[in-house]
This record gives sequence, C-alpha cells and structure tokens, in this order.
Amino acid sequence: MSSDTQRKIEKLGARVQALSAKNIRLSEICEDYLLLAAISELVNTHHGNLADLLGGVMERICLLQGIPFCAYCVKAGDILLFKEYYFSLSDAPLSVRHISLPSDFSTKHTVHCCVGEKLNSSCRPFKFGDFEFTPRAVMLVACHSSLNPAYLFFAGNTNTPEAYLRKKASLLERISEIICTRIDNMLLADSLGELNRKLDQKVAKRTRQLAKVNEELRREILDRRQAQRELNEERELLMVTMASIGDGVISTDTEGRVVLMNKVAEELTGWSMQDAGSRPLTEIFRIINEQNRQTCENPVAQVMKLGEVVGMDSNTILLSKDGREILIGDSGAPIRDAGGRIIGVVLVFRDITESRRLESEMFKARKLESVGVLAGGIAHDFNNLLAGIMGNISLAMLRSKKEDDIYSLLAEAEKASHRARDLTQQLLTFARGGEPVKKLSSIADIIRDSSAFVLRGSNVGIEYAIAPDLLPLEIDPGQISQVIRNLIINAVHAMPAGGLIKIKAENYYITSAAAENLPPGAYVSLRVADNGIGIKQELLERIFDPYFSTKQIGSGLGLAITHSIIRKHHGEIRVESWLGKGTEFIILLPALERVKLQAPEQEAATPEPHRGKGRILIMDDEEMLRTMLFVMLVRCGYEVIQAVNGEEVVQKYREAAAEGKPIDLVIMDLTIPGGMGGREAVRKLRLFDPHVKALVASGYSNDPVMADYAAHGFSGAIAKPFKFQELCEQVGKILG
Repeated sequence: MSSDTQRKIEKLGARVQALSAKNIRLSEICEDYLLLAAISELVNTHHGNLADLLGGVMERICLLQGIPFCAYCVKAGDILLFKEYYFSLSDAPLSVRHISLPSDFSTKHTVHCCVGEKLNSSCRPFKFGDFEFTPRAVMLVACHSSLNPAYLFFAGNTNTPEAYLRKKASLLERISEIICTRIDNMLLADSLGELNRKLDQKVAKRTRQLAKVNEELRREILDRRQAQRELNEERELLMVTMASIGDGVISTDTEGRVVLMNKVAEELTGWSMQDAGSRPLTEIFRIINEQNRQTCENPVAQVMKLGEVVGMDSNTILLSKDGREILIGDSGAPIRDAGGRIIGVVLVFRDITESRRLESEMFKARKLESVGVLAGGIAHDFNNLLAGIMGNISLAMLRSKKEDDIYSLLAEAEKASHRARDLTQQLLTFARGGEPVKKLSSIADIIRDSSAFVLRGSNVGIEYAIAPDLLPLEIDPGQISQVIRNLIINAVHAMPAGGLIKIKAENYYITSAAAENLPPGAYVSLRVADNGIGIKQELLERIFDPYFSTKQIGSGLGLAITHSIIRKHHGEIRVESWLGKGTEFIILLPALERVKLQAPEQEAATPEPHRGKGRILIMDDEEMLRTMLFVMLVRCGYEVIQAVNGEEVVQKYREAAAEGKPIDLVIMDLTIPGGMGGREAVRKLRLFDPHVKALVASGYSNDPVMADYAAHGFSGAIAKPFKFQELCEQVGKILG
C-alpha cells in the first residue's frame, strides 16, 4: 500500500472518529428531548395533587439523567423544606428534611456548589432506610412560580460530578419552567375553584363556562409556546447537524427550489448558500450520466412523484459551477410534516471519486493475487521440469568433448534453459514480489544481454557507454535483467516511429555532503535515455504508481515492479523527462569496492567436478529429479539414498544413525504436495541431530527460505533448475 493511500485511509479514519463523537452528542441531545417530552406529557396529563406531580417529575429526572438524588424545596426563612426522591430499586417515600442555607443565598438563578463549600455539613450524608448517600456535588435550580417561590435541589455522586450537573443545567432550567407553569396553573385552578364555590348559584353556569374557556386558552398558549420552543430547538439542531455532516446536503421546497445547503454542498456544487437560495435545484445541482453524458432526471421530481427515498445511479456526475466534473453517489428523501404531508425534499450526496478508484485498485490487486498463486505453482512445476532438463544436459555434456558437434548443440540447449529459468524468476517477481536472491555479478553483461533480447527485430537503435572498470554488484541477476528490459520496453513504446536508446553505466561515489537519499559510498550509476515523446511534469510523481500508465498499451505495472526491485536492492531510481525531447531513467545500485569479481572461466570440454565422499540422503517427489540427482552425486563419488517425502527422510536419517552409518548431507525439496516438505523435515531433523547438514533445493526461488536459508535451519540453498557443476560445488562447500 502506497503512503498516499495510507494517508487517505488515516484521513477517512479521522473523519469517522469525528462523526462518531458528534453522533454521541446528538444521542445526548435526543435523551434530553426524551426527558422533556416525558415531563411535558406528565405535566399536561396529571390531575392529582402537587406532591404526586413533583414526585413523578423527580422520578423521571433521576431515571433518565442518572442523577441519584432530587428534591423540591420551599424556602421558609433561612430553612429549606425538602420533598425528596432517591433513585434506587426500591420505593423511596417523600419526606421532609431541613437544611441551613448560606448567608448570601438570594439568587434566583441556578447555583452550583460543591459539598462543604456553600452548604454546611448537615447536607451530608443522606440516609434512606438501608441506603446512605454522600453527595459529591449539589445544584439548586430556581423554580419560582408567581405564586410559589421554590427550588429544585440535585445531588450527584462519583458518576454525576459537578461537571455533569453543570452540563445539565440548561436542561434542568427548562424542566423548572415547565413545572413552574404547571404549578401556577394548578394554584390558579384551585383559586378559581374556591372562588366558584363562593359565588352565587346564579352565576355558577357562567363561571363554569368561563373556566372552560380559560382552560382552553391556557392549553393553546402552552401548546404554542411549546411548539415554538421545539421549532427553534429543531432548527438549531438541524443547522448544527448539517454543518457537521461530511456529505453534501441540500433541502428544497415542493417546487424544487433550494432552501438550505451545508458547507460540503457549497464546495461540491461551487455555489454559496447566499447565491443558491430560492433558485431551482436543476440550476444548482446539475447531474449527468457518466456513460452516455445525458442529463439525469431531477431527484426532487422523482421523490415528489414516488413519495419515498430515491437512490441515484452510481454513474452520476455532478457538473460544478467552476467546471469540475465530480463522480457522486446520492439519494433524495421526502420531508414530511406531523400530518405526513410532503413539505420538501432533502438531497444527500458525496464525492465517490476516491472510493471508486480504491475499489478499482482493490479489484486489480485481487486479480494480481490470483495470478500470483497461479504463477507460483506454474513457476515451481516449470522449474522442476527445467531442473531435469538442465541436469541431464549437464550430464550429457560431461560425456562429450567440446569439439564434438553434439557439445555445441547441448551448450545452446543449456543457454535456452537458462533463459527459461530467468523467465520463471521474472514471473515470480511480478506475481509475488519476492526478495532478491543476490550473488556477486557484473552489470555490464546483464545490460547487453537484456537490451539485445528486447530490441531484437525492432526499429530502435541502441548506443552503449559502459565503463570498463565497473565495480562488482551484489544483485539478483534475473531481477536486474527484468529492470533493464522494463526500461527499454518503456523507451521503445515512447518511440513508435523509431529512435535511439542510450545506455550509460559508470562508477559513482556519494559523499556525506551529497544530496541523494542514499548513504555515502560507492555505487554504479545506470542511465537509460530515449528521444521519445516525453512525459508531462505533473505526471512524473505518479510514474511509479501501480496501474498508472501514460500509454495506451501495457498494464501500468512495469515501472512499479522496477521501482520495487531497485528498492529491495537498497538502490534508488528517479526519472527526468522533457516533452518532445525524451525521457531518462537514472538508477544507483550499491557497489562493492574491495571485492574483485572473478573472471568467468573458459569452459573446458566436459569439465569433471571435484569428487568427494560421504553418504547423501536426497528427497524429492519427482522421480525424474531424484534419478538425476542420484546419477549426478554418484558420479561425484557419493553414496546416495533416496526418499520421496519428509516423513521418509526423518525415518531413514534415524535408521542410518542407528546402524552406525550416519548421513553426511540431506538434500531436500522445499514443498511436497500432500506430504511433509523440507521446512518441516529439517526442523524435526534438528530436534534429533542439532548438527545435521541440509541443503534446500526448490523451484520457488523467491521463497523466504531460499533468501535466508540459515534462519530456517539449512546449511545452503540451490535454486532449481541448476547445472551439474553448481550442485557439486554446493555439496562440496557444505561438506568441506
């Protein structure tokens, strides 16, 4: 995953966290509305005495807000008379308690105070039956009705500290207003009742009629006040919610004219709310189909016609006012009043350009992963076949002379097998991105062989400038060959009418003051330049991204693989380009200054390998490979024992030790279909004999075991296919 993708994922994660926090706040607001609704319903429907009403109100406050103690207090001189409710699982009776007030207590507003600071110690602890409660914070809320000045008293514990009570102050003051209004009405009703009873029977009928009118008027006033209050609260909540939503939101009336837009909608459409207000949605929200470029149906019209939520086509493009084309996902929903009548439409939409790109990349990655599984199996089987071919060619060459015609034919067959081996290595590198299997090499021959192979039959020429004293490199020849081929193929595609490729290789030294992002030391610099069409400067930063390509052909993976290979060799690759003039890739690879590369020895006719002695146990599920290994090792002078899988290897190794004829070396394949492979077998052998010597031979040349065989318990590694001489050298090296 690229760093750019990672940053975008982190940004999305941060946005999700922010929305989650806002969602929690909205949930708290909803709980407050629930409490207000419950108390409003109780107050409007209660017809009992004041004590029952207050008990019901305090019960709901304690239950819905988690406040452990609530009391209704009436001031009498310097004394507060408490009618209290204690939140517990048992019934808590109303009782009367006296508490001294501070001398400066005269406010009509909400008072917050910690226990012991403004209220004396008689405030604590509270004890109710078997329960004893020590408040951590208390709060007095003025509950002054016109006829009955009083207070609401709240006490909190460790779960409801002072900060929590302060946070709920506004809500509790609203509840106080509701209670005060109800108390006034109850007292007024009582007064009117008392007056009615004193009136003459002659006016009793008119009095009852007047009381009824007054009651209706009172209810209408309360309803209107409540409706206005709720409307203001809902509007405020709506504005806060819309501002916090990460999607674009536009609301319209039934005629499709814009009523409200949030900031995201302004950014996506290019219209400000000030300019867009009262304009038709079709003018502000212009959408077309991504595939046929036809104008999409007005979403407001669809919602009004169907009367339900309507999802837009995922191929919808929003034409912004500033000329941008933004791929969006959106939906429209009706806005209904309390009676269910549609009074408008709300449209919610978001930019899905990035999510579409990520989906596409994930799909390609899944395809590449599938190809990798297939490629690994094919490469393994193909390498096993090549191992048999190359091994038998090596044996045949041992039995012929260099001047014989058959020897030259066998040599050509061996070269072709080497080329086939490199192809499987490239397949593994492409599909699995394996670690390089490095060896000391000269890049000069790799440059010439790789470029000649790619340019064969093309109309593109090549010019070399390779320094004769190039330092040796510790590289994977197959992977570096693939890098050179990828760069040359890229250059050929940039010159469809033909042209010239210049390849320059020289030693390069980085000092501590150099600007490169590499440690100081010796490097080999490789430059591959063409005189093709060039690349735009704004595209250069993405040139190594997977699936990115400026060409009509190709998968966009070549340069991404090239970049990956160079990084795994601890090198650096960069690109410079000029439109109409060409492109140049510069590669720096770490070199070895104090190491001399052995000159390739001239092949002697049928070179006989060094002979050794000892007992070798070989394991491979392919009979052809076992036979070839048997012949090779016997020719080198070794006694050879064969096994098909890891279980048989462990058994024969133990039997040989018990017979006093220990095994000197075990050569094992890494994977055995349906049986124990080399990785598990060497682990079991080491439990039996910690000094066992084992050589791993596998067609999975990019397997981590091959790159770091010692960490997995092996004494050496050899990649299939291999030549006779290579096998004998490895065996001789391990056995000393």
